[in-house]
Amino acid sequence: MGRVSGAARPEAGFMNGGVYDRALEEARRELAAAVPGVVSAAAGVAFEAGAGGGEGIFRFALLGSQVGVTYPAGLVSEGGHEALVAPTIVVLHYLARSAGPLDLDDPVRFQGFPGANAYVAAFRAHAEAPLLRRFGEDPEAYVAAARALGGAPLEIREAPLQAAEEMWRLPFLPHLPLGLRLGLAEDGLPADCVMVFPRRAGYIYHLEDLAVAGEILSARLLAAAGASGGFFAAGSGKQAEPAEVAVLATVYDPMEAEIIVSRLRSAGIEAVLRHDALATVYGLTVDGLGRNDILVRVVDLEEARAALETREGGM
Repeated sequence: MGRVSGAARPEAGFMNGGVYDRALEEARRELAAAVPGVVSAAAGVAFEAGAGGGEGIFRFALLGSQVGVTYPAGLVSEGGHEALVAPTIVVLHYLARSAGPLDLDDPVRFQGFPGANAYVAAFRAHAEAPLLRRFGEDPEAYVAAARALGGAPLEIREAPLQAAEEMWRLPFLPHLPLGLRLGLAEDGLPADCVMVFPRRAGYIYHLEDLAVAGEILSARLLAAAGASGGFFAAGSGKQAEPAEVAVLATVYDPMEAEIIVSRLRSAGIEAVLRHDALATVYGLTVDGLGRNDILVRVVDLEEARAALETREGGM
């Protein structure tokens, strides 16, 4: 079992290099073949041409974070740092394939896209379910996280909101908004969390990119909730910055990952599982299984390590 420590970004499990090199190369090649002016107009992004005219950089926002993409090399930076591989691939494909602005007037759930069946279970487990667990009984935190990412309330004409629901439009990329509806438990019905996309997006972008986009949105909403308190806020008298999260362990068997999280929680240690979205939707795996990171608060790291060692020693 590999173990690393240190602060973790929300989707830091989407690693650079390695098995993702081919996907990156193909995405960069696709962007390099495009015409900057056409890309700028179709994707709703700014393009700053270099002195020679043949090179430049695209600039735009991803959920409020500033992104830069060099042309024609396709090197992606976010917030002044090299972007992780998940947003890199999604952003490159977005630039190369965009065909104008999309809206949520005709929304569709992920499973409503043609050909989505193979990805639905993973999308539900790694994009929607974590949000339901975090916000299902905390709508105030949901609203605060959505606002932190530049979200705004959205009403869909064909589906009026129930009194207990909140529907929000999140500006994932300039011409690609995502919608999120939190249905609170009411009258014996369980809470639910539903992510929606513009219907036309399924005919413009790679289905895999839309799945990863949903998981990135999920991770950043959870991080935004953590920054305002939330799951990773310090508790029980422990002093820690709310967003200080560490990777306790990395495993490649999802069943083993669930067992570890269960053991930690039974020991009174808060832990969450972060699955490598790229391994699931792009079919890129290590030894046939995707990467799973077990996250704990930094202040709990040593206690969590000791808990795992004790449990493993007794098996």
